Amino acid sequence: MVTSMTIENVIKRSCINLHMKGRNKKEIIEEMADMFDRAGVLASRDLFIRAVYEREGEGPTGIGNQVAIPHGKSDAVLKTAMAVGRVDQGVEWETLGEGDTRAFVMFAVNSGDKSELVSLLSQVAVALCDDDVIETLLTTESEEEIFTLFNRKGET
Repeated sequence: MVTSMTIENVIKRSCINLHMKGRNKKEIIEEMADMFDRAGVLASRDLFIRAVYEREGEGPTGIGNQVAIPHGKSDAVLKTAMAVGRVDQGVEWETLGEGDTRAFVMFAVNSGDKSELVSLLSQVAVALCDDDVIETLLTTESEEEIFTLFNRKGET
């Protein structure tokens, strides 16, 4: 029996950073790719970054409310994973809403799991429709709280 991936299957504690240093889109993407790379998720950091930029070229991944969901699917991804990052000062990001972006939920998706990407994006989008989730994502200083928050939302 095939089951859909859930957020709790792909979120990694080691891929949560609420104090990222990036000051622009390029630095954010690279910093998040570094989290995946350190977690052993990537066979090739550079190929994954290229996949993220290819997706960024298709249209905005910023969803408003200071949040973006960049993602890339590639054979360079060994195991599908999710990372969460935040910066203190918003950065310019193509978005469906207005203003700068401070919080990022990134997916690294193995090419073999590409059918799961829509499900994962949908789960995150539903979670981010909750104002309390957005507030927590933008204000908490606890990486464990972010991990628990998305795990809880992934179960619903």
